[in-house]
Amino acid sequence: MKSGKSCIVLSLLLVLLGCAVPEPLSENKEETPETTAAANSNAMTMQGIDLYMHRGDTSEDISGKPELWVRAESLTVGDGNTYHFETARAVIYGQEDVEEVIIVAKRGTFEQDSRAVLEGDVTLTAGTLHMILEDIQWMRPEDGTTGIVFSDKPVVIDDPDLQLNSSNLRLHPDTQQFELDDVSGVLRFGKTLL
Repeated sequence: MKSGKSCIVLSLLLVLLGCAVPEPLSENKEETPETTAAANSNAMTMQGIDLYMHRGDTSEDISGKPELWVRAESLTVGDGNTYHFETARAVIYGQEDVEEVIIVAKRGTFEQDSRAVLEGDVTLTAGTLHMILEDIQWMRPEDGTTGIVFSDKPVVIDDPDLQLNSSNLRLHPDTQQFELDDVSGVLRFGKTLL
């Protein structure tokens, strides 16, 4: 009887926290590939989660801002320090005088203190610059230096002064410098006043 009450209290706590409640275990159930897959589909899911990556040396970052912040509508806990999320808005912070970069995506993966991958209808905005991508990654180098943002898939850049297509993208957040390869498109120069 006590075990049943504990299960109800635990289930109620999980519901209040916004987590999926797994089905109760039965002693008569055999473990088959189908039941194992069903158990894995009951992984803990949370709503409205914030994920952060902070600089390795926080003494340089007086503002206390992280390098990367991801706000996900829903998140599922994976193996180790890996999280899978849906419907996300990410902000990449550079130096104080550099405008933040905002990324929106349908889904992604977050590996604590290592990398984040955003996929599905990805848009990147930096000031007036607007980019459309298949995916984008933020990765912290092994030496712990500032993370780099990149995509090895095609990129469309849409800005009031230019429309470009590129085969890939590299972004250095601290300087907000973009590196592009195989670029084609239109660049508009300033208007001449009479």
